[in-house]
Formats: sequence, structure tokens, C-alpha cells
Amino acid sequence: MFRVVTAAVIHDKNGKFLMAQRHLKDDNQPGIWAIPAGHIEVEKGDSDTLEEDLRREVREEVGVEINIDRYLENHSWVSEDYKKLTIVFLCTIKSGEPKALSETEEVRWLTLDEIRKLNCAPSVLRLIEKAADLLK
Repeated sequence: MFRVVTAAVIHDKNGKFLMAQRHLKDDNQPGIWAIPAGHIEVEKGDSDTLEEDLRREVREEVGVEINIDRYLENHSWVSEDYKKLTIVFLCTIKSGEPKALSETEEVRWLTLDEIRKLNCAPSVLRLIEKAADLLK
């Protein structure tokens, strides 16, 4: 099985990045800090683009509308059950105020140095570092 994930590194004009903490009762990595992302669900008759899927995921996770400013990167990995391809975009907020919704415990705007102190996956930190370099 092969899974595709879209992810958003969301930044503001002050050099901060939007991070979301997974629910403490989440089955997968509870409490870890992450960027908004989600598996692409392909259903019969679905004609959404990857960008439309990402916009929907961000709305569901943190309640904002985003501008997708540019492609950032993709990476893949293999688990026992499937192969996974993650496609990452650099984004800004178009409208709304980020808030914790059903999939998140908390959301925060943080600097790169603050993110380095969080419990987050090394791959997420690497993406934020890459985005910060591009935004200099």
C-alpha cells in the first residue's frame, strides 16, 4: 500500500511558524508538536487537487484558510505496512485565527529557536529549518 500526505509549513511576516500539538489522547504520537498535515483520501469521483486537500486539512486541524505560496519539498519513507510520500508546501494564512480543534491540543506561533525546544519529530524540525533559510 502507498499513502500520500500533504503538509503545510505556515509562516508569518515576523519569522514565526505555526505549530500544532497533537491531542494527548491521539493514537499516533500523542502530544507531539507538528505542522498541519493529512493523508490524502481518494474516493470514487474525487477530483480535488493536492492543494485543495491540503487547504481542507489545515481548516480541519487549525481552522484557517491558507495561501499556498510555494512547493517546499517531498520525502518518503517505508513502514512495515505501507510506503508514504509526504509533499510539503510553504504557506501563509489567508484568513482566520489559528485555534485548537478536534485533532489538536494547542496551537502556537513560534520562532525556530522555540521549535527546537519542543517535542517534535526531527523531520518536522528539518522542514522548519529549511523554510527559515528560504525566508531569509
